[in-house]
Amino acid sequence: MFDLLIKNGVIVDGSGRQAFPGSVGILGGKITAVIPEKEDSLKGVRAERVIDVKGKYVTPGFIDIHRHADAAVFREGFGELELRQGLTTIVNGNCGLSVVPCHKERRQEILGFLAPIVGNMPAGVPLHSFRSYINAVKEQKLPLNVGMLIGNGTVRAAAAGYRSGSLTDGEMRQVHRYLEAALSDGALGVSLGIVYAPEYNYSTEEFKKVLEPMRNSGVQLFTHIRGEGDNFHASLREVVEIARYLEVPLHVSHLKCVGQRNWGHGIAKALDILDEARESGLAVSCDVYPYTAGSTQLIQILPPAYLEGGVPGILKRLTDPAMREKLTDILQKPGVDFENLVNLVGWENIRMTTLNREHNREYSGKSVAEIAHLKGMDPYACAYDMLVEENCEISMVDFIASEDDVRKVMRYPYSNIISDSVYPVGGVPHPRLYGTFPRVLEKYVKEEKVLDLETAVKKMTSVPAAVCKLTTKGLIREGMDADLVVFDLERIHTGADYDQPKKPGEGFSYVFVNGEPAVVRDQIQKQSSGRVLLNGESAR
Repeated sequence: MFDLLIKNGVIVDGSGRQAFPGSVGILGGKITAVIPEKEDSLKGVRAERVIDVKGKYVTPGFIDIHRHADAAVFREGFGELELRQGLTTIVNGNCGLSVVPCHKERRQEILGFLAPIVGNMPAGVPLHSFRSYINAVKEQKLPLNVGMLIGNGTVRAAAAGYRSGSLTDGEMRQVHRYLEAALSDGALGVSLGIVYAPEYNYSTEEFKKVLEPMRNSGVQLFTHIRGEGDNFHASLREVVEIARYLEVPLHVSHLKCVGQRNWGHGIAKALDILDEARESGLAVSCDVYPYTAGSTQLIQILPPAYLEGGVPGILKRLTDPAMREKLTDILQKPGVDFENLVNLVGWENIRMTTLNREHNREYSGKSVAEIAHLKGMDPYACAYDMLVEENCEISMVDFIASEDDVRKVMRYPYSNIISDSVYPVGGVPHPRLYGTFPRVLEKYVKEEKVLDLETAVKKMTSVPAAVCKLTTKGLIREGMDADLVVFDLERIHTGADYDQPKKPGEGFSYVFVNGEPAVVRDQIQKQSSGRVLLNGESAR
């Protein structure tokens, strides 16, 4: 006797094997039977509820292991835009930018720096440790499953702030304590954001020392590398070296090549580097989002010397005429020791998307070049002035990658699909926040046939589950969690684009989270069957 029987579907089980007609039986939130269609296959089968899906595809729930919803999990309505695109599991804390650890004496400093990525954090949420944060998340009525990484950048900021230079011996011990505690308390991995403050201060050798608590642990290392443009290949080799030293599996976040002068040949060489690492015995994988634009903090246009000291240090330099003049000279030339996005892609390809001051909101979604033209200003001065006015809390969408490169990484056997969604409050967000997973099905499977359906589903389910060691997720198999998506491929659609991004995915007949219906015919069902996912156990 099942709680639920989903019958007459076409099962794409997440393994990559060919789809087959069949039915799925669910009991107690688990898949307890996968029944291939044949004569009398359902004879004698009983269930409290039967759903006839009439030839629609039945897949595992989609898994996005790269989101920045650390603060969004506490917002009203959390889960709606995720579930509406077939997501049943997400993982936060990426790019070294987790909201923990964050003691009260550094809370304002750290959360102010993270605001363009994670948005606003409610005042009452305890952030002093990974455990305190996870316990607060457990108290929420979660509509989908949520896991968390520990961000190495925030770990450093908690121990030493946003100053430059090497850590003291005492700060190094504190960093180790933070990492050890988070891993003990169930972090699904450690994330690096080497391009971001304050992690760019570490040399390769210092990363090895800082991450010593991971050594031989088997815990996954997730990394936003130091550079994705002119320094792309050296940056990849750096993280391969770090992971090899630590003897841990390596996962490269949002693999892409920035700047037209690097497209094509750059990504081909990058994949060769990953293959060489795999052939040498290192477990290496990567992920990719199905867009040519990224999204992060606007302060990422600045060189490291201008980021020292966090927001107060940035504001001091951007209001100093001599420092502004020097900065413009730096940004007009190719970056030597940093990822110079302005030189790589130009002001016309950098949009300001979240602006909080009333007099600036009319510019949300416009490029720096457009805003400067409307203001009658030089784009460099325009960007500096607006960063000062907005206290550096500006999110951006930057058009940086090649569509051909996106397709190439998508086809790479060891890649999976992610969104890299950031969650600032207000403004014009990146459309990937709403539309990543239906976009893959609509554009790259149905229209362009970059991937067949079985491979695409595998890259959105079992592959990311394996990366995060979510052993009961990502496959339609007996004993697995009943996270399932039902859809007609011809009806899958995302209307979210860069100009109108806040459009949910369409075409999902059902989304189930741990056996409970979360979406029915594109309508959200009020339920709270999601769970917190921790390392070493499927959920608790």
